[in-house]
Amino acid sequence: MNTLHYSTRNAAKHAFTLIEIMVATVIMVVLVGLVIQITSEVLKVWTRSSGKLSANAEARIAMDLLTQDLETAVFRNNDQQWLRVDGPEPLATGAPYGSNTVALKLFSPALDRDTFEADGVTPIPGDICAVAYRLEYQASYDQSGVSDPIKVYALYRAIERPDNTFNNLMGSSSQLILDDSSDDFWSTKSIIDPKNYLVSNIVDFKVLIYENDSSVTVPMPVNANASLVVNGNYVYGGDGATKTGSNGITQLQLLYADVILTVVSDQGLEILQNIAEGRSGGEYVKSVDGLSPEEQVVQQHGEIFTRRVNFMAQAL
Repeated sequence: MNTLHYSTRNAAKHAFTLIEIMVATVIMVVLVGLVIQITSEVLKVWTRSSGKLSANAEARIAMDLLTQDLETAVFRNNDQQWLRVDGPEPLATGAPYGSNTVALKLFSPALDRDTFEADGVTPIPGDICAVAYRLEYQASYDQSGVSDPIKVYALYRAIERPDNTFNNLMGSSSQLILDDSSDDFWSTKSIIDPKNYLVSNIVDFKVLIYENDSSVTVPMPVNANASLVVNGNYVYGGDGATKTGSNGITQLQLLYADVILTVVSDQGLEILQNIAEGRSGGEYVKSVDGLSPEEQVVQQHGEIFTRRVNFMAQAL
């Protein structure tokens, strides 16, 4: 009897009171809440960082290909066009960086060209390829039948086989200027075909060309010189250029090009898409200090990559 009484009293002595349980529960809830909040913030930082790293990696891929193509570009001092930098408007209206480059067209022995036929045995003759870049906001893959296709800012790169380049795209005095409404290789429709998708998150694409002009002390980008630009486009050689070879005017020696890419993070790209499509999430961005909503997003979520590329080959 005494033993039973002692055991019951001892058990009651070590039990938790209701107040202790409530205090412990509150502390546990607070700790769990803090852990959840910290985890959420860490995940947000991780998402932003990984999205930015991914976008920057794509920008480096594009920059490396642009560098490769420009360094190995082929030029001739004749009536044919060998390099074309298309812009939406004359760049001379403001600073050299006053406008986007819309497209870059040139000839280069691209290292990633097709060297064999589909059978993997028969070699493809030649090495000079037509190469074209274009910045576009559109669906990056086939979304046929989708009422509201998802669009992205992306850079496209088209490359033609060497034999087709020689047989079909070279030899005309306007070999880089063809009817844009056609399905020719140089047309906008052909360049921005989803199969030519290169990288996304690129919202600004510029190529500034510098020539060795003895009349100026400091080289300046010819894109920004109204006398050297036709309808906002810089052309080396051929019809449409202000300087042609066989007409008695020698082309200036090309020195180098500045390639400028502005890339935005995935978060910034999503906001830009919301603004462009009028969806929820973009309406809170207002014009401030003369900057459009898009410019503010790029300023906050974007990063600019610049690389100077020397032209290794000169016109013959």
